[in-house]
Amino acid sequence: MKQSDYEVLQKENQQLQLRLDQANEQFRQIQVELSVQQARVLQLMEVHAKLQKSQEQLQQTQDELEALKTEFDKFRTQRRNAMLRKKIPVLNLDGGKVLRDAEITAIKGDELSIQHQDGFIKVALAASSDDLRWEACYDPRNAKLTAREKLLAEARLIDAKRRQEQARPAKTESIVSASSPTHSAIEGLRQQLAAQRSRLNAEFQAMAAKNTAALQSAEWDSSRPEASPLLNSLSGSRAVLGISRLQSLRDAILATLQQLRSLDPASR
Repeated sequence: MKQSDYEVLQKENQQLQLRLDQANEQFRQIQVELSVQQARVLQLMEVHAKLQKSQEQLQQTQDELEALKTEFDKFRTQRRNAMLRKKIPVLNLDGGKVLRDAEITAIKGDELSIQHQDGFIKVALAASSDDLRWEACYDPRNAKLTAREKLLAEARLIDAKRRQEQARPAKTESIVSASSPTHSAIEGLRQQLAAQRSRLNAEFQAMAAKNTAALQSAEWDSSRPEASPLLNSLSGSRAVLGISRLQSLRDAILATLQQLRSLDPASR
């Protein structure tokens, strides 16, 4: 074999060896990366198993909570049924009103119907007395959440009806009759708004009677109490302990107004 041929073969062999070394290095890197990915897969599987277990525990907790809620609702119903026909010689309401020879004739929602010496009255549990609230298992926080959920449900229902109305083909002449669903919804919201404002005014008067010094100079708009400065300023919030109840009633009014204005923009 010629020297030149040998040198060519030797050079080709060196090049092949270099390529083999490069291929081996790439294969080693791939094995390392594969090991890393396999470790990540194992970690993900562990995380998935933990997540699945957490979801099962959460579902179990929710089921237990629902069961407890059902038991509590039964217990509260029993307590409230036991209050019917309960006679109270002297009943002092939170607002300062005193009822003599009072007798509870009905409990509907969070409202008491009371027959007394001077006639008949309906009183919200929130404005009754500590003893009656305790007997009725009344929780202000739960009542607030329930009222909020009810308002949201009503708002969603009204919004769905409004969307249905808008989706219908436009008529050349459209007259909203007094018996139409939209008109009924508007009237219902107006009545609800009037009742909420009346309750807010009553709550303010009761609080003002208890806190004469703190509230004697407070500005109060009885026609639109939710807009009163006392409820919309930090200084007002600090003026009287318990004013948060008034602010909760204000929030409910604002929610009703928002629903009403979605159907009747001119409403105030």
